[in-house]
Amino acid sequence: MLLSPLTLILIAFVAVLSAFKRLQTWLNNRAFVAAHGCQSPPRFSRFQNILQQIKAIKSHSWLDMWVERYATIAKTFESATVSINPIIFTIDPENIKAILATDFDKFELGDRRRKLMYPVTGPGIFSNDGTAWRHSRALIRPNFTKMLISDLSTFETHFQHLLTALPPADLHSGFIEVDLMPLFFRMTLDSASETLLGPTMAFRSQLDPPGSASLRFMEAFDYVQKKIHRRNILDRGYMKPFGLIYGLWRATKKDEFEEACTTVHSILDNMILEFLRRPVKVLDESRKYVFLEEMARNTRDPIELKSEVLNVLMAGRDTTAALLTNTFFMLARRPDLWARIHTETEESFGGKTPDYETLRNMKQVRNLLSESLRLYPPVPFNARTATENITLPRGGGTDGQSPIFVKKGQQVNYHVYCLHRSPDIFGPDADVFRPDRWDDAGLRPGWGYIPFNGGARICLGQQFALTKASYVLVRIMQEFELIENRDAEPEWKEQISLVTKSRNGAKVALKRRERKN
Repeated sequence: MLLSPLTLILIAFVAVLSAFKRLQTWLNNRAFVAAHGCQSPPRFSRFQNILQQIKAIKSHSWLDMWVERYATIAKTFESATVSINPIIFTIDPENIKAILATDFDKFELGDRRRKLMYPVTGPGIFSNDGTAWRHSRALIRPNFTKMLISDLSTFETHFQHLLTALPPADLHSGFIEVDLMPLFFRMTLDSASETLLGPTMAFRSQLDPPGSASLRFMEAFDYVQKKIHRRNILDRGYMKPFGLIYGLWRATKKDEFEEACTTVHSILDNMILEFLRRPVKVLDESRKYVFLEEMARNTRDPIELKSEVLNVLMAGRDTTAALLTNTFFMLARRPDLWARIHTETEESFGGKTPDYETLRNMKQVRNLLSESLRLYPPVPFNARTATENITLPRGGGTDGQSPIFVKKGQQVNYHVYCLHRSPDIFGPDADVFRPDRWDDAGLRPGWGYIPFNGGARICLGQQFALTKASYVLVRIMQEFELIENRDAEPEWKEQISLVTKSRNGAKVALKRRERKN
């Protein structure tokens, strides 16, 4: 059927208008670039990018691929994609400072992050932008101070459950052989849920039988995080063809991701509704702190309560467990570090229960955790999207010192894992696990060390996570005198979901201390 003259005129008008808008945008961008003295950063081959990504993912060396890429290209570069805006990649501390602090209001998490996170967490502090984020932060921030100073006995209860879950010792050697990683993830799930939901509704994944709500929640929660990372990789511009193929293949299968999300939400929905049926408790400073009770003083919206609990649970549980796993992976291979922490623990506490103030002042423990967070940050990469035309301070031109142009809607990725391995920040041995480097008064990495992010969106639970990790580390030192490696794999390999941990876990042998009568 032939189109009418009027229809043809309308089509032509829309095409001309679209072309005019594109031309106007191009001219405006060109004028912006000239006015700010911007120059282009180096560019990376799209085809080479795809091949390297596939190879690195299969060999569990995706993060090291990025380290090599920054070393061979530049600290800031651009990757051509099939989308209009190429992605900018950077590990320049000045650029990261601009994104997270100086020009914070000109960047956001973006729709892509929300698309990935909302099916699991819903809208909350780690997925919201703008006014919604400020509301979440105002609601949650006061609670982290109370969580930090809350009674450490909560940690001790769940640590005792971890000890109970250990297998029996070998009768001849006296060593207990165990992979600590699943125990750490169960322990942090249980302890975080008790702080968030209260002791009567907390998960007991270390004690409950298979098929229990605790274990079903944990399995579903872990599954969706792993799948979110895969979706993140396959949703990138240069990987989208593979993502479409994968999506078509998955369409013929049962949607396990959706089922897992449903499991997570249904279990927590029931808990939130049960909580809301209870009368509001009178504020009592002598009672143990419960995050949900404090939140409910400001909102009774079950969706908002559930979303914020899920957001905080995802951050508070997984990052601490990953930190502990990565730390014990190294301790099993470094008897010198084990002995050093053991001595400091004995001098600080002897057989006494650790307290908050003393934990804060344990230099060897602090150095060990700082180095673990440096080489193996639980959140190894992040991204922001520009909300308007803007510049980043460096990365353009042949010397990389000129500002670069970031278009409105353009994504900037920064890789914390690679940043923390920069020789110009941490010296020629930047890829070596050396906790003593933190004793060097001259080491002032500033924006070159951001394991908990930085700026306005710095992790509110930073001190809470470090306190929990320090407590568990010290308590293991008090319970066991020796550690040995039981992993045939000598080198750390990545396992990436929403957090990054040792792919092989922390396979160790522990020997209990002899108790003196």
